[in-house]
Parts: sequence; C-alpha cells; structure tokens
Amino acid sequence: MLIDFLKIFILLIILSTLGCNSENGLIKTEELKLNSIQSNINIAKSKKKSNKEIKQHLQEALSICNELSSSKKKIEKIFQISYVYYSLKDFISYREMNEKALKEAIYFKDSINIAKSYQNLGIYYRSSKLDIAYQKFYEAEKIYSTLNKEEYDTENLTFNHGKVLLDIARILQRTRHYIESEATTIKAIEHFHKAGNLKYLPISYTNLGFIARYFEQYDQAINYHREAIKFAKNTDKEISQTIHSYNNIGVIYITIKEYDKAKDYFNKALEFKEFLSLNPARYAGLLDNLGYANFLSNKMENIPEVFIKTLNIRDSIGDKKGIITNTLRLAEYYESINEDSIARKYAKRSETVSLELNNNQELLKSYLILSNINYNNEGLGYTDKYITLNDSLIREERVFRDKFARIRFETDQKEQQIIEVQNQNTIYLLGMLLLLSGIGFAIYFFRQRTQHLAQQNKMVQFQASYETETRISKRLHDELGNDIFQVMLQYQNDPHDPQIKEKLNTSYLKARDISRENNEFETDETFSEELNNMLHNYTQNGIQLMARGLDRIDWDHISKPIKITVYRVLQELMTNMQKHSKAKLVVLIFSNIDNILRIKYSDNGVGVTKEHLQSKNGLRNTEKRIQAIQGTLIFESEKDKGFKAEIKIPN
Repeated sequence: MLIDFLKIFILLIILSTLGCNSENGLIKTEELKLNSIQSNINIAKSKKKSNKEIKQHLQEALSICNELSSSKKKIEKIFQISYVYYSLKDFISYREMNEKALKEAIYFKDSINIAKSYQNLGIYYRSSKLDIAYQKFYEAEKIYSTLNKEEYDTENLTFNHGKVLLDIARILQRTRHYIESEATTIKAIEHFHKAGNLKYLPISYTNLGFIARYFEQYDQAINYHREAIKFAKNTDKEISQTIHSYNNIGVIYITIKEYDKAKDYFNKALEFKEFLSLNPARYAGLLDNLGYANFLSNKMENIPEVFIKTLNIRDSIGDKKGIITNTLRLAEYYESINEDSIARKYAKRSETVSLELNNNQELLKSYLILSNINYNNEGLGYTDKYITLNDSLIREERVFRDKFARIRFETDQKEQQIIEVQNQNTIYLLGMLLLLSGIGFAIYFFRQRTQHLAQQNKMVQFQASYETETRISKRLHDELGNDIFQVMLQYQNDPHDPQIKEKLNTSYLKARDISRENNEFETDETFSEELNNMLHNYTQNGIQLMARGLDRIDWDHISKPIKITVYRVLQELMTNMQKHSKAKLVVLIFSNIDNILRIKYSDNGVGVTKEHLQSKNGLRNTEKRIQAIQGTLIFESEKDKGFKAEIKIPN
C-alpha cells in the first residue's frame, strides 16, 4: 500500500514538472525546427550539390516548415525556399512557394509580407502574362503606399516600394503606355534615393531613355543612358551596364542618321573583350549593329560577311531573338542590291522565328520586306498581313489599357481609404480618362483611315495614318500628359489648392482642341460648308482669309477619299500657319480643270528654310496623304518671304 502511494506521489511530481516546462519545451521545439529548416536551405544553396539533391533538401525544409504554426519566421523561411527554386530556374515551384507565403501572410494579417508575396508573384508572371504581373505589382504597390513606415525598416520598405514601381513602369513601357511609364519611373527613382540604395537606378534611367527615344527626344534619351552608366560605376554591373548603354546610344545615333557617332559607341562597347568573350550574344549584337551602321552609311566593306558571322554565332547559341534581327538585316541588304530571291529567303526565316517567339514587332518588319520584294499576289498578301497584324497590335494595346484601368479600379475598391485618398484617386483617374480619350480617338481615327485604302496604295496610306497617330500621341504627351502629372503632384502637396480646378479645366480644353482638330466631318452635300467653316476657324487674332473658287467646285462629283485628304491637308497647312508663320493674310485658290483639282495656298508669314521645311513631321505627313491618292504637293518657301504650296489631285 505504501509502495503504491509512493508510486502515485512520484508520478504526480513528474507530471507537475512536465506541465511547468511544457511552454519552454514547445519554444525549444520550434527553434529546433527553424534551425533544421535553415540548415537544409543552406545545404541547398551549396553549389557542390546536384539539382536533385538540392530539391530534396528544399522539400525536407518545406516539410518541416509545414509543421510550424503561422508566424513571420515561417513566412520568411518559405520566401527563402522560393528564392533557391528561382535560382534553379524552377519557376513553377517558385510561384507555388509564394502563393503559399501569401496565404500564410493573409492568415497572419502580415501586410508587409502580403506585399512581398504579391511582388514575387509579379516577378513570376512578368515574362509571360503582363496583365497578371501588372495586377500583382499593383496590389503590392497599394500596400506599400499605405503602410506606416515608422513601424517598419523604413529604408528597406522604401527600396522594395521603389522596385515595385519600377516593375510597373517597365510593363507600361513594354505595352506602349509611355506617359504613365515615364511618371512611374520617376517615382521609383525618388524612392531609391530616399532609401539610399541606388542599385536599380541604371535600369530606371535606361527605361527613361527608351521612352525619350520613342518621343523623339533624342538628346534627352542619350543623357538618360549616360546617367545609367554613371550610377553603375563601382558596382558589379558596371561593365555590363556600360556596354548596354553604349549600344543604346549607338542605336539612337542610327535612328537620327549620325552613323559615325553610332559606330564610335559600338566600337567603344566592343573594347570590353574579356567580358564579351564570355557573353557571345552581347558580342554578336554589338558587331551586328556596327555592321548595320556601316551598311546604312554605304560603307560596304565586310558586308554581308559581318551579318553572316553574327548570324552563325547566334545560331550556335540558340539566340532566336538575335537571329530575327540578323535575318532581317540580311534581307534588307540583299534587297538593296536587287538579289530578291536571297532577300526573300532571309525574310522568310525571320518571319518563321518571329512567329515562333510571338515577336509581333519584328514580324511586322518581315511582312514589310516580303511585301516589297514580291510583285505578284503573294506581295499583296503580305501587305494585307502587315495591315491586319498592325491593327491587331493597336487593339491589343487598347485591351491592355482597359485591363490595367480595371485592375487599378478593382484593387482600389478593395481598399478602405480615407476621403483624402479617395479624392486623390479621382484626380488620377480623371487624368487617365483624358489621356485615354485622346489616345483612343487616335486609334479609332487610324482604323477608319485604313478602311479607305485602295489595294495598290495600301502601304503608302498606312504610313500616313501611322504618322498621324504618332503625332497625336506626341501632342498628348507634350501638351497634356505633363500638365496632368503636375496636377497630380500639386494635389499630393496641397489637396485644397484652388489652382487645381483651373488647371484641370485647362487640360480639358487642350484635350478638346486636340480632339476637334482630328474630329470626323461630313463628306456629303454639306462638305463645302464644313470645309469653309474649318478654314475660317483659323481666322483669329487679325488673320485674314481669302478663299477663291471654293464654292465653284462640284464637290458632289469628287470621291470621299479625296474630300477627306483635302480637308486634312488644308487643316495641317492652316495649323502650321497659325502656330509658326505669324501670317496676317492667307490666300486659297481652288480650281478643277481637265479633271485635275488644283488648290494653291499662300501666306505672308515668316516662311521657313528648306532644311527646316524637310524636318517638319506634319508637312511630311501631308505629302504622304496626297501621294496616297495619286496627287502631288509642292512646297515653296524662303525665310521672311512667306509660304506657298500647290496641290494637284486627279479626280
């Protein structure tokens, strides 16, 4: 009996001791598990292990991780596992780990790790599904922008916020949303400076360089690429970035036909022989660009041998994107020496690889060359392919724009924000609507024009319409985009500033004027009145207009394409007069003799030099419009001697 009592007493003491130490035991167990997870991750990072062994250790780490209760430490271990999968290029597992981390972070209500999960998922999708990537990055950006930075590591949080902004900006640039990309890149740069971490400034300035080149701001684009080189100094990316920026500057000089300067930069990049020997794709690209600059400047030594050499390099390493460029340039070279059969062979290969990579921009170039070197129905077929593909790309841009707008809207709806933040979003969306309206109209106008093309003139008419769209886009950027961006900044500084409403109204009026200048008009029996009203709209500020013979033209017997062209060309001439000539008198003389419609334009403005005349995009575009309907347009002008133009159109 006594023995039984002693047994029970000892058992109670043991149980009591275990109970007192249970909490400490659990803590020690968690620590052991975390140490075991970290040990497996460290082994997985070892370069001495095979991929199979590395994945076994990662699976073991994940298995132990699943036993842990939800915590920030658990989420951090999942992130570490995902990064090792990414280094192995096992992107599916990388995505699955970050989806798991996102669920854990949402359950634990861990805002910063929710943002980090969205950011990592955006990285996964950015190479394949840009709309999903944009959604993930935007989700992350919204969270970063609302976090109270005083509660977190301010520098690290600001740096990660900057990275998300940069990723958003690069997606916007890839989908041709240049105005939004420019503004977002500038915000990213500001965050990197605030964080004191300048690692991504070279990429940021490179993105700004691409945007500036698109808007034909070539000096600014070159300066941006030089900034990229400056911020890469004394980093592990210095040589790589320097080569990349030299190449970008060389390409800009090719664009503006300063071939000697282009060659200087390609040669400077080729001086990094040791680096390029380990990067054959970069070497082939530079050598190819150098050869192309020589070809364009009629320096034919080693042409086409240099193109063939770089094509062989790219073939040997499977650089398919480079193969597209090479074969296009070989096709262009052989077309220039009238070797159409060889040109066709290379253009067809470029077409095949472009289709394989879904590289539509290069595919357009292939179709253009193939349409030029085939003179039968096959050539017309490639012309149709060119126009059809370009139309689909314009529609795709609009689809992306609509998707991005919807993503922003839906994400904003999820957030419970204070009134000031909601007002800020209203200002932002209003600005976007103004821009979307203008750019949407540019796309609509372009599509309307292409429907009137005659088969034999499709490519000429398409080029004129394309340049009109580009001109409208540039006006939206220069005259409207910067105004909207400044209003947004002003609102952030002082939401109650009375000037905001006035500036928004000014922006609206600018958008309305751009729309009116490119608006649809009647081409039926009221055309003469429409044309006369348009011309007299420019007679402000003391400008006198004399239009002779307009009412004597039988417009009912003139085709609709000719009426549209006459209206737009005269509109461009009057706009040029109003903006640049300082004229006080404009004379227009209309006649229609022997089925030739003649229009003579003259003003008493300041005139322009021949060199300046050749550089004006708007006037060049009027020439293309007239040529598309088999007409002629002759300009005559000298400095301080007014401006004259004569239009002749068979009808």
